[in-house]
Amino acid sequence: MKTDIRLYYKNQSELSYALRDFIDLYFENKVLDDELEKTILAVIDANKDKFYKYEEIAQKPKQILGKNRLNLLYKIFDKKGGVGSEKNSYTKQ
Repeated sequence: MKTDIRLYYKNQSELSYALRDFIDLYFENKVLDDELEKTILAVIDANKDKFYKYEEIAQKPKQILGKNRLNLLYKIFDKKGGVGSEKNSYTKQ
């Protein structure tokens, strides 16, 4: 089973589908926790401009990933103290 994922993507759709497929491998127990966290954070960090819009995850990635995968991403972001989460780096007035 192929579990590798590229670091850079051309657009939001490619990035979102790659993350979706990688997270699905995790749900199928084909990817370890540490590998999931490290890979997801690296890919999102390398593609911030495509993954985030303003202070939060862009609409297209949200739609493609779906609720369960997004919840997993939020848990990873929280565990790393907000690393990878643009939302935590802003203060609203």
